[in-house]
Amino acid sequence: MDVKEGFPQVSIVTLNYNGRRFLKGFFDSIRQCKYPNLEIMLVDNCSTDDSVAFVRANYPEVIIHENDKNYMYAGGNNAGIKRAAGKYICLINNDVEVDPGFIEPLVAAMESNAQLAACQPKILGMQQRSHFEYAGASGGFVDWLGYPFTRGRVLFSLEEDLGQYEDSVELFWASGACIFLRTAALDETGLLDEDFVLHQEEIDLCWRMHLMNWKVCAVPQAKIWHFVGGTLDQHNPRKNYWNFRNNMFLLIKNLSFANLMLRIPLRVPLDMLALLIELLKGHVSGAMAIVKAYSWILTHLPTIFRKRAEVQQMRRVPDKQVLRLMYPGSIIFEYYILGRKTFSNLAKSSKILHKMTKVDLDINKGVSA
Repeated sequence: MDVKEGFPQVSIVTLNYNGRRFLKGFFDSIRQCKYPNLEIMLVDNCSTDDSVAFVRANYPEVIIHENDKNYMYAGGNNAGIKRAAGKYICLINNDVEVDPGFIEPLVAAMESNAQLAACQPKILGMQQRSHFEYAGASGGFVDWLGYPFTRGRVLFSLEEDLGQYEDSVELFWASGACIFLRTAALDETGLLDEDFVLHQEEIDLCWRMHLMNWKVCAVPQAKIWHFVGGTLDQHNPRKNYWNFRNNMFLLIKNLSFANLMLRIPLRVPLDMLALLIELLKGHVSGAMAIVKAYSWILTHLPTIFRKRAEVQQMRRVPDKQVLRLMYPGSIIFEYYILGRKTFSNLAKSSKILHKMTKVDLDINKGVSA
């Protein structure tokens, strides 16, 4: 009997740009995985260091795809997705180390629920391994105004992992640091939107999945460790730019017209307040990043509205179904005014988060037929 029989193929795709310092830790940890039907791919975004030579010399099992230029996160990962052969594709950052058994629970989750388009493991910090990390923690949500947060990280507060978020629940979004995707769902929704370039493109993809009546969930039985700030430090002004630019892009593209009109009059003043705060703190580069973000939005409205029309034409369900996973308040207000700085505290104040929908999964049954 073929050892791969009963184990659907999984394509692990990691994007690299001058990430040589992370590659040994990453691929050594992948080598510890025992899942018998893996395709492992490095997509290199035209690195100028010796990344490709190092992987070619030390990890002959890895398929290497070299892009002709740096296509950034969205474009680079799309190149890998197009070449991946797996029933499931795991997009995973190169600054990650994985638990040897992280693949099996994710596959079991997808196999046990045909409505699942995407899921993510529990993501912990590599520098502080007992705590959740910034980019994904135990699953992602957005508040009423579109600001993203996670089970384990609200704004700048990271929680210690004490087993408080071990249940598999529906998510608004799964983290691009490690997102497990069903290829058949991608055939319907399309790939990552390359106009996002980097940051929040996975939220956009998950939102499209929801609009097409797919589900996204957390699988905390799987876990990885992510080097926080390995790609772009959270205090870097460039991160300010991408976050403000892409979050507004996200809302305009995916919300129904009525819900968009409800949010824009509140959201824009909040962003302008953030700009003012940056100036008062003397962070001129941070303030300018917000100005540049809005300048991009205003100068790219034809592109944004064209993409909005495409998405709205694809939708199969109304906003009411999608936004049941949206936190009904403002995490900015809750965090700074009410002092609610953990997901658990937010959940206590919200029936939506307190009664999150648990996904029908059978993680323990295994994946072999």
